[in-house]
Amino acid sequence: MSRAVVFFLQALLAFAVLGGLFAQVAVIPATAANEVDLFPPYESVRVPFVVSAIVFVACLQVLAVALGGMLHRAGEGTVFESGALVWTNIAIGAIAAGAVVLAWLFVYVTFTEIPSPADGMEVLGLWMGSAVGTIAAIGVALLVVVGRQWLGRAIVQRAELEHVV
Repeated sequence: MSRAVVFFLQALLAFAVLGGLFAQVAVIPATAANEVDLFPPYESVRVPFVVSAIVFVACLQVLAVALGGMLHRAGEGTVFESGALVWTNIAIGAIAAGAVVLAWLFVYVTFTEIPSPADGMEVLGLWMGSAVGTIAAIGVALLVVVGRQWLGRAIVQRAELEHVV
């Protein structure tokens, strides 16, 4: 992979991390405050939702850093060395943590009486979205685990090949 492509992709990931930081500090709390101003009964669920959103964005930021580390290795041509497994472990952990946050949100929405300004469709959408997001995150984590196993096998085979040659 060319250095220019690696640099461009790493710059995009850095921009994503900074955008996530901006969302955690400014956008999420301000949006929650605005929603409470529009519908005061939301105050009872404001803190759990804000904390969930901030932690979920943090999981995405860690995933972006792990992808950046793998991109760096791709640029140097060291993807098939044992250090690459560290970055895949970090990615798996970040995805799994995001799945846990979504699963917690699903359970919270299921067992908490959440006020709704209209007919409750917002709550149903949040419930279904958190369920689908949890399932999707678990699926992605499993795919990355399989990719990690393939990477581990490739590292072993490369070491054997280098030993023979």
